[in-house]
Amino acid sequence: MDHVIGYDLARGLHIIAVIAWVAGLLMLPRFYAYATSGQPGGELDAAMLKAARSLRLIILTPSLILAWAFGIFLFGTYITGDWGRPLGEILVGVPHWFWGKLLLVLGLSGYHGYLIAEGRRLAVGERRRSETFWRRFSEIPFLIAIAVVLLATVEP
Repeated sequence: MDHVIGYDLARGLHIIAVIAWVAGLLMLPRFYAYATSGQPGGELDAAMLKAARSLRLIILTPSLILAWAFGIFLFGTYITGDWGRPLGEILVGVPHWFWGKLLLVLGLSGYHGYLIAEGRRLAVGERRRSETFWRRFSEIPFLIAIAVVLLATVEP
């Protein structure tokens, strides 16, 4: 059966989506830091919250969806030759590094959700976190991305 999209193209699109997603996750807490540093309801606050909303709608959410969609496609393609076996046997045969990568990506997805919830709070004037918190918190996606990339490339 021919696929509409080939494995190599899907892998490339997956990587592009992940790059966009992580880039957005690196930027969003910085926007929150700038908004938090400004006067609530002030010009800087409004500009940063508008930028954060645009980032979420234009880059973050679409890239999250595409990264997951292409990732699931790639995983399905990887195990497609095994469909005659029971699911338990198929899953046991998946390399251990993949489960570590999946766990980290699930964590990154949770981080994404947390940022969206916090953005909604900021938009209504609720300031639960400091500027320093947001600046430090912005480094988390990069650290997770390092681990994910190394797991996927080194395949320990």
